[in-house]
Amino acid sequence: MQIQYAKKTNSLILEELAKLRGEFKKIKTREIWEYPESVRNHPLSIDLDLCTKQGFLGIYDTTITEVGFQTYLKRFLQEPIEDPKLQSRAEEVRDILNKNSTYAYHLLRKFLVPDTEPNEKVSLPPVQKEDSFWKKRRFLKVFFPIWGVFSPIYLVLGLLFDLPLLPLFLLGNGILFVSYRRDSLKQWKEIKALSSGATRFQKTFIYLAKERKTTKQMIGQISSLGDSSELLISPLPHLILNLLCLWDLWKIKSLEKWKNKFANLWNDLQIQILKTDSLLPFVNFGFLFPEARFAELAPQGTISADSLVHPLLPKSSRVFNPLTPMEPGDLMIVTGSNMSGKTTYLRSIAISLLLAGSGAPVLGSNFKFPKFKIHTLIRSQDSMEDGVSFFYSEVRRLSSIIQSAENSDQVPVLFLDEILKGTNSKERYIATREILSVLREKQTIVFLTTHDLKLAEIPWAKRFHFTELEVGGQMDFDYKIRNGVSGSTNALKILKKEGIPIRNEEE
Repeated sequence: MQIQYAKKTNSLILEELAKLRGEFKKIKTREIWEYPESVRNHPLSIDLDLCTKQGFLGIYDTTITEVGFQTYLKRFLQEPIEDPKLQSRAEEVRDILNKNSTYAYHLLRKFLVPDTEPNEKVSLPPVQKEDSFWKKRRFLKVFFPIWGVFSPIYLVLGLLFDLPLLPLFLLGNGILFVSYRRDSLKQWKEIKALSSGATRFQKTFIYLAKERKTTKQMIGQISSLGDSSELLISPLPHLILNLLCLWDLWKIKSLEKWKNKFANLWNDLQIQILKTDSLLPFVNFGFLFPEARFAELAPQGTISADSLVHPLLPKSSRVFNPLTPMEPGDLMIVTGSNMSGKTTYLRSIAISLLLAGSGAPVLGSNFKFPKFKIHTLIRSQDSMEDGVSFFYSEVRRLSSIIQSAENSDQVPVLFLDEILKGTNSKERYIATREILSVLREKQTIVFLTTHDLKLAEIPWAKRFHFTELEVGGQMDFDYKIRNGVSGSTNALKILKKEGIPIRNEEE
């Protein structure tokens, strides 16, 4: 076990170093199809590449438990977490990171489960306090301890002194065993699940517990009880023990005593483990990047930052850009040439907003954000099955976004990339102008990238752009945002660079 734990720790350290260096291909992440369907088909996941092999959700997923993983996904996607016990305060990630410089790392190590595969999620069940087994067998609960002691003594004496009725004793115990067999198997299933959880998370239980001595007793007793379940693999010895002394009933009685003594402690620690597990991806992000700063909630509904950058860019490639204050109803239009950084800038803001909403720090400085409802429309998808075109898909999404902005106490924030691509330029301008007008009325903050410079003429828009530089006759990009509308294009240059001839460039 210690060798396995050391190997697991070594793998963890190597993956953490890969995250720091931006070498994401070295990290064993999930395939897209391994995410829940509701997550991989979520608009945010599609538009922000969250579930790809090098997407944020997989790269920074440190969760071990099934519930922790699901809660982590919901927290990042700003979806409601149904179980109130798993909901967290905005300050909890900050509190963990503030404890001491290495607490986050040691906490992460305590969550290592040596016998699991990468990305495997395990179960950590609660203790079910309701006692359905004895509820249906109140007389048996009182009667069996007497009978369970008398029966084996009588059977042993009967064999020694040839006492009568031995077959009847065995038959009676057999009938009794058959009567509770189905329900006792359910009890054994619970014992095995609790024992497995105690063994796998022993280090985590003890690390998080305030009463460590009591916690060790709790783990030791349920683990010992779980060891008894190995007899179920061998039906004959299991049958003989129940014929002799009603063995299952003694173990179920032991489980009941264990629950009476430790159920509250187990359930409190179980919730703490699941909740901490779901927060650890955000804690670990802050631990890896101590330069990240916690965002500040802006009651007036403003989004702004002195600087921001996409968290998946390696340190050597990071270019920080400011975010001008955006208030409800504001529109930012970002123009610029191809590959200059427009869409990455939008995704930087969106990811930073999701991190801030999850209680995590943000790569940047002085980030302010409101209570928000985020929407993205960056990658429209058609559907051959439903007969839905790219254009109609976009229109339906936009309609849904506009309707959801009604009567909301959260500020709607929308990210649009090349809106209404599937129609002609004249109709696109008219439709886009009217859609943006409605969104302004709904007090939606809108970020829009476009190559259509006519859209930048919308009077209430805040205009910014990215551009390419000419260095030695070659295109170069500094990925810096600038005020105003872009005056350069590079589509023809890119075509010519790739060997596609442009014969009538002057046209």
